[in-house]
Amino acid sequence: MKRILVLFVVGIFVSISFINCGDDEITTPEVNKDPVVNISSPDDGSSFTGGAVISFAGTGEDYQGTALPDSMLVWISDQDDTIGTGTSFDRDDLSANTHVITLTGTDGVGKTDSESITISIGEGAELISVPATGGYPMGWDDFTGGHADPAHTVSLNAFRIGKFEVTYALWMEVKPWADANGYIINDGVQGDGMDRTDQHPVTDIHWKDCIAWCNAYSEKEGLTPVYYTSAAQTQLYKDASTGGDGNIGSDCVNWSANGFRLPTEAEWEYAARYIDGSSVSPGDKHSGYNLYPDIDDCAWFRDNSHLSSEPVGQLQANSLGAHDMSGNVYEWCWDWYAGDYYSTSPINNPHGPATGVYRINRGACWGESSLDMYAYLAHRSGQAPYTRHLGGGFRVCRNGSGD
Repeated sequence: MKRILVLFVVGIFVSISFINCGDDEITTPEVNKDPVVNISSPDDGSSFTGGAVISFAGTGEDYQGTALPDSMLVWISDQDDTIGTGTSFDRDDLSANTHVITLTGTDGVGKTDSESITISIGEGAELISVPATGGYPMGWDDFTGGHADPAHTVSLNAFRIGKFEVTYALWMEVKPWADANGYIINDGVQGDGMDRTDQHPVTDIHWKDCIAWCNAYSEKEGLTPVYYTSAAQTQLYKDASTGGDGNIGSDCVNWSANGFRLPTEAEWEYAARYIDGSSVSPGDKHSGYNLYPDIDDCAWFRDNSHLSSEPVGQLQANSLGAHDMSGNVYEWCWDWYAGDYYSTSPINNPHGPATGVYRINRGACWGESSLDMYAYLAHRSGQAPYTRHLGGGFRVCRNGSGD
């Protein structure tokens, strides 16, 4: 009797143990699993220059491996809030800062997953939109010695131009990338004078340096470069050294490209004299004259500078919002120089003579007297394209309105 009772108890124990083992094998239903997201572009730790086109790409799947809809994939920057939705999009307007970018995916029952990366965006070139003009009076008939006559009508497509001269800081944001990617460009320096800073215009660069640097800047930011070594436009202009890629003509330029370039002389003068789209400042005055008749308010010349260049943007802007288009440093333009070019210049989007010895530079510099004709907006001058000096720099330009 006792033996039977023991077996009965043991049987109950075994049965209960079996049931408990069965409970341990029950798993959580798949529906309770979180979705999974992944950022594929840009890479964590990437650096960009302001204005760069940044491509964002990522994916998200629910527990069944089904792609999450674009509306459920949200990208947020800790600096600029929501910057986009979906698996891919481009942005070129994020603020100059270090950004933590987070992609969050949400499935149909409200469960989420997130992934974050960090990217850095430098200041870059701040561009101002210049509206197309059906015709403005380029040049000036009422002074001699500046080869600014005859005044003639010029029509231009919309373009964008640098709010400031290219600073040494911006030059050096691009230069290391250029060096690592087959470009040969001079180092440049911080303006001229005793108290140089990275916010001075870059100087000690020649025309060839400028166009090669513009190509490097374009490539670095995912834009289409503008300048090529020949009319075939198969090889990018990269070598600005003596004996390098040499001088090129307008047929070596992709004028429809969206990359950075030098302004044409006509674009530069229109931006410098701009008032309201229907009128321009007189050719024998300084940029911003219509707002600030005293030249010292707008332009660094020998009389008000510290006998040196100055950091960009310290004085008043013109009506367009551009600074230092008179004074501070001379600015390279695309065109070849010819004293009689205005007599034969085409009306629509002129690119300058087909050939020449000198390249145009405009705007004068801190070493000139504000009373000289060099201070006049219509004054023209040219220098050999390999000339480097501490009073010369440039500003960038791009096609289109940017709207």
